[in-house]
Amino acid sequence: MGVDNYFSGLRILLILFFFFLGGCASQTVDSDRQVSDQEKEQRWQRHQKRLGLIQAWEIAGRLNMKVPGQSGTVSFHWRQRGDKYKLTLDGPFGASVARISGDGQSVSVSASDQTRYGPSPEILLYSLTGWQFPVSNLRYWVRGLPAPGNDARIQLNNLGYPEKIEQQGWVVAYQQYGLSNSQRLPVRFVVSRGGIRLSLMVSSWQL
Repeated sequence: MGVDNYFSGLRILLILFFFFLGGCASQTVDSDRQVSDQEKEQRWQRHQKRLGLIQAWEIAGRLNMKVPGQSGTVSFHWRQRGDKYKLTLDGPFGASVARISGDGQSVSVSASDQTRYGPSPEILLYSLTGWQFPVSNLRYWVRGLPAPGNDARIQLNNLGYPEKIEQQGWVVAYQQYGLSNSQRLPVRFVVSRGGIRLSLMVSSWQL
């Protein structure tokens, strides 16, 4: 199989990766207690400042992607250090699917002993799959933050954490938060737009 055909066959898995450009046991956060809108906003402002200070992390879990006529599930391990990141995608029984790394200047993806390069994740994603997506937003969405520089509509839950972020036509719905080193971070959320749906389940956050 040629390189182009191989990467075409990995299309759904590569899309899964690009939705994630950005140990402790997770605990469910109780959000049943009702609070005022003012208190929600105050909590959100404090929470937002704390999250903005997190620039290095490791996260692991499983993600599922569904697009019209296709779906796929992989395990992932994502390490972020400032602008530098490394992401590992594994299929069933730990089989390696892809290795991705990059920084603010370039990105590469390796699969089946072949490597592709691009100046940005958005450009590389488009060249490999024909998909356009604001990839860089996910570095913020995965922490439960709106991406900077774009208008966002934020719906807060009772604890003042985002329940939903709508930005650039995409909806990020947060279903569960966990506790990691005294920080509340998403452990289950869905990114969707039209017929595209990405579901993330985090098994561990490390800060």
